[in-house]
Amino acid sequence: MDIVQNTIYTILGNGLEGWSGDGGPALEAACQTPYACEFDPQGNMFVCMGRHHRIRRMDVRTGGISLVSGTGDAGYAGDGAPALDATINQPYGLAVDVNGDIYFAQRIDPAVRKIDSRSGIISTVAGTGEFGYSGDCGLGSQAMLREPNDLYLDGQGGLLIADIQDQRIRRVDLDTGVITTFAGTGEKSRDGDGQQSTKASLMGPRAVCMDRLGNTYICEREGNGVRKVSPDGILTTIAGADSIFGYSGDGGPALVATWGSPKAMRCDHNDNIIVVDSENCAVRRIDAKTSIVTTIVGGHEGGEGDGGPAVEAGLARPHGCGMGIDGNLYVADTHNHRIRMVGL
Repeated sequence: MDIVQNTIYTILGNGLEGWSGDGGPALEAACQTPYACEFDPQGNMFVCMGRHHRIRRMDVRTGGISLVSGTGDAGYAGDGAPALDATINQPYGLAVDVNGDIYFAQRIDPAVRKIDSRSGIISTVAGTGEFGYSGDCGLGSQAMLREPNDLYLDGQGGLLIADIQDQRIRRVDLDTGVITTFAGTGEKSRDGDGQQSTKASLMGPRAVCMDRLGNTYICEREGNGVRKVSPDGILTTIAGADSIFGYSGDGGPALVATWGSPKAMRCDHNDNIIVVDSENCAVRRIDAKTSIVTTIVGGHEGGEGDGGPAVEAGLARPHGCGMGIDGNLYVADTHNHRIRMVGL
């Protein structure tokens, strides 16, 4: 398929609720409420199917879809055995490392689990399945989480976990298995700009990502904005300074713009920050050099627009996004039951 810049296309899902199509073309599969998408080094896409308690894979070469993990039953069982036979509970976010190993966050029975790319065996990296906060400086697999929503590999051997109900970003050292707090105090508020990130409070940290300079960005759902942690650990607010729910500010500084419960975020290949502004049914971009915000996809509720300008398309409560190795943007258009691609 020839991809036109700033044009939107559906690449996975037939738009119908339900579950069907494994072994066939991804475009013909029923793919109800996809929550997140990420890519392995070869460009294959992995999708969290939260309400069906499964993770699926779209082959970049064939366009076919297949099952990676989950029986379809909600639960937390199966560690040490094939991921296909495991029960998982509302997978919400995921990350894929250079070896193709998959890490995913299950928001119910809270835990972060890993699927080994070679063996297909599933294990737990963080969380016990019990709701709570404990375990810093100990093994992540013995620590408690509250509701992990998003994951990001930091490039330094660590896995960042956005725990929205715990009001913290936590980090697991994947070499030692030790978990620590990276940002947040556990208090749900917007406070602490100019301080070390562990002394600042967060307001619904829903997603986390990094740019190539080592800055970490935290998307706050209840805070209606974006916070930044510099490489030396200082936290500042860069979008949505007043925490006001709304949809305004395009063409101006992201700091004074209003946002509608943003739920996902990734940096593009130019380090611009891509924010899924969920309740505004939009995807917006914060320019890395100017901090100016613009809407690049959607901006109204609907499902139309494929083959046309992305800014004229409708979205329906999108929950996730990913940057493909091809440089294009992929959006989990959750309530349209599709994954859509925008040529960048």
